[in-house]
Amino acid sequence: MKKERLLILFSNERILLVAGVLIITMFFLPYVFCGENIQVPIFDNLDSNVVWAKMVLEQGGIFLPPGATVHQMMNGIPHSSVYGTYDISLVWFQLFGMFWGYVFNKYLMALVGFLGMYFLLKKHFLPQGTSPYIPVIVSVLFGLLPFWSYMATVSGVPMALLAFLNIKKGDIRPGNWLMLLIYGFYSSAVLTGFFLLLIMACLFLFDWIKNKKFNTYFFLSMAFLSLMYVVSHLPLFYSFFYDPDYVSHRSQFHTYGVNMKEVIRLIRHIFMNSDQYGHAISLHLFMLIPILLALVIMLKKKDVNKLFIGVLIFLLLTGIFYGVYESDKIARLINAMNRIFPIDMRRFYWLHPIAWSIVFAMSLYYINEKIKWGKWFVFAMLLIQLGYVIKEQPYLQNQSDPTYQKFYAEEQFNDISTFIGKDPSSYRVLSVWLNPAVSLYNGFYTLDGFSASYPLSYKIQFRKIIEKELDKTWNVFFDAWGSRCYAYTSEFGSNDLSYDNNLPEIQHLKFNYDVIKELGGQYILSAVKINTVNNPRLKLLKIFDNYETSHWTVYLYEVI
Repeated sequence: MKKERLLILFSNERILLVAGVLIITMFFLPYVFCGENIQVPIFDNLDSNVVWAKMVLEQGGIFLPPGATVHQMMNGIPHSSVYGTYDISLVWFQLFGMFWGYVFNKYLMALVGFLGMYFLLKKHFLPQGTSPYIPVIVSVLFGLLPFWSYMATVSGVPMALLAFLNIKKGDIRPGNWLMLLIYGFYSSAVLTGFFLLLIMACLFLFDWIKNKKFNTYFFLSMAFLSLMYVVSHLPLFYSFFYDPDYVSHRSQFHTYGVNMKEVIRLIRHIFMNSDQYGHAISLHLFMLIPILLALVIMLKKKDVNKLFIGVLIFLLLTGIFYGVYESDKIARLINAMNRIFPIDMRRFYWLHPIAWSIVFAMSLYYINEKIKWGKWFVFAMLLIQLGYVIKEQPYLQNQSDPTYQKFYAEEQFNDISTFIGKDPSSYRVLSVWLNPAVSLYNGFYTLDGFSASYPLSYKIQFRKIIEKELDKTWNVFFDAWGSRCYAYTSEFGSNDLSYDNNLPEIQHLKFNYDVIKELGGQYILSAVKINTVNNPRLKLLKIFDNYETSHWTVYLYEVI
């Protein structure tokens, strides 16, 4: 009887879908229970995207004009340099505040990924009659991936692909166009949108040549998403095409390339893990077992699934391209391309999470159908993958980092602002060994900051402040990239900010203090003590420490 009930459970689509939503919801309960006392990723989240959204909302709301200047960072930079899109995530930040808006966005990303992947697998990649537990559980695992940041840039790809493939087959119902509309306003064109559209264009051309028929609706679907990106990315388009004075610091991006040994390491890394920065995490290591097993069986039985092989070839070619793109053999070509078209062409790898999940589901189906003991193998692989996904949840992986509350330290920085006693817009601060995002989040106006594309003229100005420190250690890092326009110090010998509170005193801080003053800088907020005897242009005003709601000890210095 129990066995029969279990079989009914695993064959009932509606029950499984509800269970999938409940499982995803359960994984988000720690955010509800812990609130701001939970760890969330700092890299490309708290150090940038969250504070960018906050600055835009506080200056002019969701629809800040595309040509507006955001004054709080780097002495005023274009809207696009802070937040280049009008996207759905801003609505949730506006409604729920920054922390709960972040959590709600992450929850929506998971649901969008789950539902999009399920219906994509069911309609286009798995045969009719497939046991529903396979696509449901694979889709849950996809929805629970630790996606980058808080937009559906990666998690929404299955939804967008579902819409494209439906329209390609003649299904032009409003729901498909609605999915493209949502994706256009909930994803990044430069990270995934451009590359997804490029693949769809290739599919369109192949279909046109093969069938000798122009698929009008499929073509219009690509045009529609492109138009949605123009509208949603209006600040970005404004800066690059309508502002004649804007020259991005990206125009000076420069790669020196890596040797073949490093190229091979990068290729191995993306096939065994993900990209080296964890932007498009697919957690596919254990998926390789059923995928390779299914491939061997297909070849042995001469029963090759062309779609399965096609997705594997995409992963293989783009994975190799990811490594080769860094090679010193083609560095000169890449640098020339960046000056003409400043977009990282490696970013096909942002589509790897969906591709790995698709071939994972297809391999499980094949093993389930073709091998006598396949059902038990499938259950085992799904359980192993679930354990892997649980282990990689952000609030478990970032236990050694400050919590959301302690990173931004609002109580402490409110006291610093009160102590200074002036309108924050009347002076500028510089952060030393303290992420500028912390100051920005708390309403300070900063000379430093992190931006994916800001005016080259400001980078040149700011470099004058730190040039003597850069010349000792990190001039290549800043000059060849420079998106982190930070007040680097050479004594600690690292380009990444540490969260260690036991760093030694800075003995010599060779900044150009005259340039700091010229740019309006009056104060330095440092997470490390600075020797004022060796640095007579700095006067220690007060130490702010022993805050339960802060990770930092902050030394407030006046530039004299």
